[in-house]
Amino acid sequence: MAPLLVLFTVLLSTLFICFLFYSRIVKPKTEFQKVFDTLPAFLLNLNHFPTNFAQDITKYTRLVKVPGLEILFTADPVIMQHTSSTNFHDFHRGPGIRDACDALGESIFNLDGNEWTERRKIYRSFFNIKEFSSLANRAILDKVERSLVPVLDHFASPKQGPLQATVDLQELFQRFSFDTTCCFGLGYDPKTLSVPWPEEVPVVRAVEDLTEVLISRSTAPPIVWKLQRWLGIGKEQMMNKTVKILDDFTSQQLSRLHEERQKGCGERYCLLMSYISQSKADEKIPKDEALALILAGKGTVSATLTWFFLFLAEHPSAEAKIRQEIQDIIPDDDVNKFHLFNTKELSKLVYLQAALCEILRLFPPVPNLVKGSYEPRILPTGHRVGPNTLIVLSLRVMGRLTSVWGKDSLEFKPERWITEKGELKHEPAHKFPAFNAGPRICLGKDVAFMETKAVAATIVHNYNVQIARGQDTRPTNVIVVKMKDGLHATISKRWS
Repeated sequence: MAPLLVLFTVLLSTLFICFLFYSRIVKPKTEFQKVFDTLPAFLLNLNHFPTNFAQDITKYTRLVKVPGLEILFTADPVIMQHTSSTNFHDFHRGPGIRDACDALGESIFNLDGNEWTERRKIYRSFFNIKEFSSLANRAILDKVERSLVPVLDHFASPKQGPLQATVDLQELFQRFSFDTTCCFGLGYDPKTLSVPWPEEVPVVRAVEDLTEVLISRSTAPPIVWKLQRWLGIGKEQMMNKTVKILDDFTSQQLSRLHEERQKGCGERYCLLMSYISQSKADEKIPKDEALALILAGKGTVSATLTWFFLFLAEHPSAEAKIRQEIQDIIPDDDVNKFHLFNTKELSKLVYLQAALCEILRLFPPVPNLVKGSYEPRILPTGHRVGPNTLIVLSLRVMGRLTSVWGKDSLEFKPERWITEKGELKHEPAHKFPAFNAGPRICLGKDVAFMETKAVAATIVHNYNVQIARGQDTRPTNVIVVKMKDGLHATISKRWS
């Protein structure tokens, strides 16, 4: 193995030297360009860019060349709109992305062109029917009442005298969203959020590991991650075990659904059951779609809620406004006591949704979108791209540009999302692409807002959250932006 490691080190060093050589012939050079002058720096700083550079968008669209690949790093809403909406059919998910995301198989996330269009039609029909909306809302509110509240009460109870146990809110939200997604997506509640608190849930850990491998692959030249896979080193060494855990889990769920149908008890609606009923695809595609559903539903909601409670702790005035808004819409008898929310009440919480939109602007769960062009073409900004160009759209940079959001773009300001009439302000998707844009815009957007509002309102109204000091809350460099070491806090009840 030692000679192979030496070979791998030599190859990476060669790439590094090529980058250094290339960077020295590009002039003039801005401070922003210096950050991304080398491949290692470019890959490591996708999520850790210096926010003070988010001023003039025209200066920071950066073309980086490596052997066999070009990377156009940009945060320009014009390019976002062009590639995702206006000229959607001229672009695909990016060169080599389907190969890098082979674990997702033939799921909709790995498709382009006519294949994607046909699969999208199937999913749109599911999301548009009344049964799905009712199922999703019921699953969310039921999970809040039967799982989230008991767990919060458990951690809010003193354990040893006056001492209280801390809980990792990030993991709590990950388990909540995983369970909820499985409920309305697979018709199964894995109950990873429960009392007693399971210390380790292999399938939840496997989802986290898979996202790390996918981002590592999608932002590196294929030769790098394929060599790592061959050598069994780096993040690739966990891939076989991760894929097996997830494959076993999805296989079990498919077998259960088939048994329910054969026994005549398969009328219970869930997304995967509907897909099996309407699709003539072989067994592998439903398995791939099951995994895609889990990935789509688990990480984005939990990441948004985690950042939301960190920012709420840092902005007590925003918390006070949310609590006042809640008091204004719930029955008078419940103002100063425990209350569980229904969908009608949640739909009235404008300031709460505005605060969540601010979190999505500053910390979009999926910080980067990747595109590729089928043919050589010139973008509206004048940049030339071709089939070997990886277009990386940084949503996190886009959400902080002063040229787009104003001089206070780095501030947490929910009020920017509220009109003079007190209604939620709509922003075009190419400006606020937290849920993607154009034909690929997230079908589960409304479900995601319902889920985040249900959890946030329940906690803000019924509990006090004290964030532990001295934590490393920097975002990690993965597909779904989460905090490096979680978000630990103590919980206490507001009402006796």
